[in-house]
Amino acid sequence: MVKAGLRNGYMLLFFVICSFILNAIVIAGNDLIAGATDSMLAGQPVYFKEYMIPLLCMVITGAVVAYLKSISGSQYSAVIQREVRISLGKHLVKLPFSYFDEKGTGSIMTRLMSDMEEMKRFFSEILPELLVNIVTVLTATVYLAEMDVRLILLLFACYPVMLVVADKLSKKLASLAKKLRSYMDERTELAYDAIQGMVVGRSYNLYEWHKQKMDTVIDNMVAQACKSTRISSLAWTLRNLITTIPVIICYIFALYEVRQGQITVGQLVAFTVILSRILYPISGIVFCANDIREVGVSLKRIQEIYEQQEEKAGGHIEGKPENSENIPVIEWQDVRFAYDDRGEHPVLKGMSFSIETGKQTAFVGGSGEGKTTIFKLLCGFYEKGAGEYKLFGHAFEDWKLEAARNCFSEVSQNVFLLPDTIRQNVACGKENATDEEIIQACKNANIHDFIIELPEGYGTLVGERGVRLSGGQRQRISIARAFLKDAPILLLDEPTASVDTESEEKIQEAIDRVAKGKTMIIIAHRLSTIKNSHKIYVVNGGRIVEAGCHEELMEKQGFYAKMYAKG
Repeated sequence: MVKAGLRNGYMLLFFVICSFILNAIVIAGNDLIAGATDSMLAGQPVYFKEYMIPLLCMVITGAVVAYLKSISGSQYSAVIQREVRISLGKHLVKLPFSYFDEKGTGSIMTRLMSDMEEMKRFFSEILPELLVNIVTVLTATVYLAEMDVRLILLLFACYPVMLVVADKLSKKLASLAKKLRSYMDERTELAYDAIQGMVVGRSYNLYEWHKQKMDTVIDNMVAQACKSTRISSLAWTLRNLITTIPVIICYIFALYEVRQGQITVGQLVAFTVILSRILYPISGIVFCANDIREVGVSLKRIQEIYEQQEEKAGGHIEGKPENSENIPVIEWQDVRFAYDDRGEHPVLKGMSFSIETGKQTAFVGGSGEGKTTIFKLLCGFYEKGAGEYKLFGHAFEDWKLEAARNCFSEVSQNVFLLPDTIRQNVACGKENATDEEIIQACKNANIHDFIIELPEGYGTLVGERGVRLSGGQRQRISIARAFLKDAPILLLDEPTASVDTESEEKIQEAIDRVAKGKTMIIIAHRLSTIKNSHKIYVVNGGRIVEAGCHEELMEKQGFYAKMYAKG
């Protein structure tokens, strides 16, 4: 954000120069009128024609400069907002998964929407106004100081009180703004959950519960906003009061100066005009701390995203891996992992296993034992805490992260589809995929016949998260995506768990096709689906407690046999 501001600083500099020129024109015109006033009071002839051309030139020049100033200020604001939004979006998608788990959807969405609006207000309103006020005060101060420096000293001597008051009010406003942002995070999270969980909410009649939660959050937001409004109103009132008192004192002193012959009547007129122009800017600079501190809460929240470290790019290995039957595709030795930084609640507690090339391997176990976490570590979504992880014979840390992830295709029971066309959702598996490749992938996934029967065919929109398709149809589109990617390792997270028998058969046929020549790793909940796996690892308490094929594990009469007996 700071870099974007500096990179486009030339626009802001031009804006400041235009502001200076405008003030110089006003001062020059004011000086011209003051001289004419003194000439008239002295009985000297004053010819208005002599003043019309210079004043007309000043007006025209001022209009042009004001236009250029407005354009440069608006362009600076627009360019900064564009660059920040683009860079923030690029940075956000590169952050580690742990950041999203920690902050939650509500907080991130509020930062991308509400806080970005506050940033917009800063660059389009607050910063330009502050700069204009500073330029106006500086140019007017120099002019008045040349006239009579005692007037300036008297004026500014009255403003320390304003600084103290503004500082106290701005701190209070910043505190309220911070609380308000936290409530906005909570409100966004509730709204997101209500939409995503609409089916569950209506099925269990959770409307009243959700309404009460939302009402509480909104009441808190309104309370904070009311407090902020009261303080802002107090600040505005004090600003007018504190501004008025020095003005009255200065006017009285200026009249005394005229009486004493220190300044002329024309200079008094000039002083009155210029003073009226700098009263608001002076108080504006002082009380600008209120706006800056309040908006600063949002700017800090955006800056926090920038300060997050991106995912590590990884090592030097890239390109397609070389398969070798002598080297395991994946090998873990004493791998440990915990989602919390301190490792107080470990999920994987020294896990070791080996997966051979071209074989089908399954992981089974109860809920919460660490099966899904294994998949997350395999793809590098999280970094292991300790131990050794080798992919195609090389330490995972030596792989470029993008290249390592290209080794995996995943088909999950929770399919995510983009709110786009079927063609685009399948094409995610391969950049620049041709229509022929997409169609062939869909044929292999047993979904082509269904697609061509749709009015829009492959151009059919699937809706948000694929709501216009059934669970089995979404699943087969994800399998077509995996076909296109053609990765050497296929990860299956129980893809047939939530579909009917007919869809299950079609999905299983598609999986059998996509798995040919691939190393397949399965997370299984229904043990009947992994009986033919070459090796089955039983996970319990974050460790591998049993390993072997189906027959071997049944003979042991251990964890696996008990799970299988329960069905």
